[in-house]
Amino acid sequence: MVQNDGNGRSPLRYILLFLVVVVVPLAIGLFMAPRLLPKPQIGVIRLNYDISNFTAFEFREQLLFARNDPAIKAVVIVINSPGGTASDSEDLYMDVLAARQDLPVVSTVDFLAASGAYYIAAATDAIYAKPGSAIGSIGVISSLPDTPFIEEEVLTTGPYKSFGGTRDGFVRRAETLKFAFLQAVANGRGDQLNADLDLLSRAEIFDGVRALELGLIDGIISTSEAFDAAAELAGLRNYEVVELYPLTFGQNGSVAFGTYQVPAIDQEKLWATPADLPPGLYYRYIELPANQ
Repeated sequence: MVQNDGNGRSPLRYILLFLVVVVVPLAIGLFMAPRLLPKPQIGVIRLNYDISNFTAFEFREQLLFARNDPAIKAVVIVINSPGGTASDSEDLYMDVLAARQDLPVVSTVDFLAASGAYYIAAATDAIYAKPGSAIGSIGVISSLPDTPFIEEEVLTTGPYKSFGGTRDGFVRRAETLKFAFLQAVANGRGDQLNADLDLLSRAEIFDGVRALELGLIDGIISTSEAFDAAAELAGLRNYEVVELYPLTFGQNGSVAFGTYQVPAIDQEKLWATPADLPPGLYYRYIELPANQ
């Protein structure tokens, strides 16, 4: 028998009122919140093939998009690159360092992260790879200028105005950049680096297992696990992975948003020796034919 409170009102009425006013809306809210509120996002930047002025622009724009979008809580750079121009590689290295002030940035090596591509990876919070990934080639490649000569029909105000300097001077510039590269690796890897700089200056390529032994990477994991590692750095439990290229260029650019397909890596193109490399300084791995 249900008793009333003396005013003719049953306690059951209060219980039902509590359920209707408090419990049911709370349950509905808990059920609907994950469906109405967007999940935090991990943004993916794919660094593919040569680093050049154009690909550096694309990379930089995607990184800027991630930094300015509050939904993106971390960035993962998936690397398939032999490196490229020294100035563009250095620029992206500094861009990644700046981005880390706003959100975690993790890199993961798919097939290849050589030279300038590893330079950029060294700026990230953590570097991961697979056992068979190719990592390293820490060094500089450059073409030497012609031997200076006098051109009677051309007036210059200095003996090296037409050449940019002596051949020895170009060698010294390459050495300066090599040591800057090595120092960037030493700074980025810190106490985890187990290799001395003399070994790294040989510009060898290492597989993922050896790179881990040398402290050039933080672990051997899959790409999906690298997303989890970035989420952990950002303090996320539930998240979704988004490709930054269509988000960055899909609104008014050439990418049809919603139809973007992640491009498959052409390994012949990835490992191909460049045919006509313009003069300049490069952080790039060049695999010469076996008969050379």
